[in-house]
Amino acid sequence: MRKLIICLSPILLWSCAYFSPDYEKPKLDTPQQWNAKNLNLAPISESLPYLAWWQKFNDPQLNQYIESGLYTNQSIAEAKANLEAAQGQLSTIKLNWLPFVGLFSGYIGGNSQNSLTPIGNLGTINNNGSFFAILPAYTLNVFTNYTLQKQANYNVEAARNALLSVRLAVIGQVTNAYFANLAQAQLIEQFQQLNDDMNELVKISRAMDKQGLSTQVGLDELLSKQQIIQGELALMQNNQVAAQNALRYLLNQTPGTIKLGKKFTEINSQQIIPGNLPVNVLAARPDVIMAEEQLKAANEGISIASSRLLPSVNLNYFYAQGSGKSSGFKEPLPVNSSYNTNQQSYYGAYANWVISPSVFGMIKTNKAIFKMALANYKSVVTTALHEVDNSLAINNGLSQKLDYNLSAYNNVSDIVQQKQALYKRGITPYTVVLLAKVEQDIQSINLTQAKLQQLNSLVNVYQNLGGGYQYYSESELAESQANN
Repeated sequence: MRKLIICLSPILLWSCAYFSPDYEKPKLDTPQQWNAKNLNLAPISESLPYLAWWQKFNDPQLNQYIESGLYTNQSIAEAKANLEAAQGQLSTIKLNWLPFVGLFSGYIGGNSQNSLTPIGNLGTINNNGSFFAILPAYTLNVFTNYTLQKQANYNVEAARNALLSVRLAVIGQVTNAYFANLAQAQLIEQFQQLNDDMNELVKISRAMDKQGLSTQVGLDELLSKQQIIQGELALMQNNQVAAQNALRYLLNQTPGTIKLGKKFTEINSQQIIPGNLPVNVLAARPDVIMAEEQLKAANEGISIASSRLLPSVNLNYFYAQGSGKSSGFKEPLPVNSSYNTNQQSYYGAYANWVISPSVFGMIKTNKAIFKMALANYKSVVTTALHEVDNSLAINNGLSQKLDYNLSAYNNVSDIVQQKQALYKRGITPYTVVLLAKVEQDIQSINLTQAKLQQLNSLVNVYQNLGGGYQYYSESELAESQANN
């Protein structure tokens, strides 16, 4: 056995060097700064993956939905199952290092030589007899097992980061869905106020029309605008149902209503964005990490295919024993016994070297798989950089737009106050005040929609930066402790 190991050691060492391509991290052209300008960025002391950024909105109801989503979301449950499957595959490969044991037992009889495969010849049996055999065996290709285990480890890490990517997405989806519900509730109130002001304006215009103080064309225009507003109000009310169901779906709940926390006007959308540089973002995003782990696994696939060119080591030990009445066995009768027994044992160690031409096709296939994994990795990195830069620019633009919308709303609010003061002094008719209020209602709706867009873009920034995916809810921590 020792001689066999001594003979095979140089071959194995040479094969490890020759058949295992060293992994080298691909060199990519990573920018030093983001292309988006005039950004509201600031350094943070906490690692971004662990940063519960949604808690900055100070809405306990939002925090509760995030906690629930991380624990109950079905996409997360599916990703967890995939991770468990990858871990199971790793355990299976680790067990390949252990030998297997074959156990045989049976009952034989007759008057002739009994030679049974795989236990060998137990001698001549003239009457009935029984036997048992033990066959420990160990067949091992060291390099194949080694590379299979390395690949399985990479696959586990890829599955783990796939889970983290899903967590990151769920956090963003729940936050956006919650803000949509807040905005929807406020839009319904605003459209209702617009409809009420328009109703009052129509009533006054209809009364003036009967007195001959206005034209039919003016009244028809108001009625047309009122119908459009009523249509929008009906749409908002139905959209509210869809928004509620969207959030409940993320929480793995059946359709129904949801509980809201703060008013939409109370949500502060002007948040400081972590000033992470491109290289730091790439080091933290789980999808980038997952793509690199898949690339490493594909690199090991070449080694696994190449290892089929190397010999396998076979170690075997055999032990068998048979017994029965009569003196027909080869061994003499034991003292004071009417039975005789026959025992056999032997061991063997040898190298089995079989080279199949199909191995070269497997090597070529795995090299192509590596090229695909490399292209995927570069694509994921490039996509990540573009996503972050675009989301920063979009958030910056929508933040400026929100500021302009807020200024427009404040200006029209000042105009309404001025018109009301003039009306109280009898200088202007009430219809002028109503027209200004209608314009104020429209600007308030535009402001709500602009704020929702800006909030959604802010959530996308945090998601693209890879923020918060390492945060674990109390329920998840309790479950983890129970499993361990």
